[in-house]
Amino acid sequence: MATGLVLVTILNFFIKQVSDQTLRHRAAVIMAILYAMTMSMYGFYNTRKLPTITHTKIPVKDLPDNLEGLKITLLSDIHLGPVNGRREMVQIVKMVNNIQSDMVVMVGDLIDGGLNELSKAAAPIKNIKSKYGTFFVTGNHEYYAMDVDNWFVYLESKGVTVLHNSNVHLPKNAPPSQQICLVGTDDLEAVRIQYMGHGFYLDKAMEGCSKDQPVLLLAHQPMAAKMAFASKHRIDLILSGHTHGGQMFPLVIGAYLTNPYYLGLYPHGRNSHIYVSQGTNFWGIPMRTFTSREIAVITLTRKN
Repeated sequence: MATGLVLVTILNFFIKQVSDQTLRHRAAVIMAILYAMTMSMYGFYNTRKLPTITHTKIPVKDLPDNLEGLKITLLSDIHLGPVNGRREMVQIVKMVNNIQSDMVVMVGDLIDGGLNELSKAAAPIKNIKSKYGTFFVTGNHEYYAMDVDNWFVYLESKGVTVLHNSNVHLPKNAPPSQQICLVGTDDLEAVRIQYMGHGFYLDKAMEGCSKDQPVLLLAHQPMAAKMAFASKHRIDLILSGHTHGGQMFPLVIGAYLTNPYYLGLYPHGRNSHIYVSQGTNFWGIPMRTFTSREIAVITLTRKN
């Protein structure tokens, strides 16, 4: 990219030296084409790079002493499909296992197709290793594929815990005072398209969570996170994705304007936070400009 921008700068300089209007117009067209080609090559190169591993520490009120330093690896928007396949999944699993996580969470848009098409691409998920397991919630693209229930069965067979408007207490064998409640909700899109048996049902998902325990919520869309924070429930941390950080210009403008939380870490009130991943892969055109593929490592610390 740097070489292309240098060429554009040089060409722009020479355009300013040309007095003939026709020649200046032609040179300007050439510069525009060169700039577009440069940005396209840079965007494609960004999709071929390995994901960036980011590290964020988040303070959590009432975090049990035994969970101080809990390391959560956050994956989102893997988008297995026509472009992202088994090779990309193998790379992601290898990187995740090198992190040595306490738990791995996948917050939706894992797939862009049916189980019959993509089961082999998704198979490396069974090799993910962590202390407390791997957890999954749906994104909007799972509902576009119209095969969610079969994917649930498949993922469970690979050792992934599907949080379908449900929760688990971790560590499982610890007393309640030494646990957190990990909650997962279906994506908002399930309600919009009236996908039978699915929907963003936070009350159901929270059943059994104690107000004395920290609550971590997995919800694909930041809009769902906003709704969750506005509810009556205690929620200490929400992990989301969906925005891709805008992925590329000019989509970044729409992503920023239409999502209440856009990218990275945001505080909410005195004790809560939300972290929005920019996505582990990409969707559609293989291009990312000014954003990166991300594997986010979230470390929880006790808030004093």
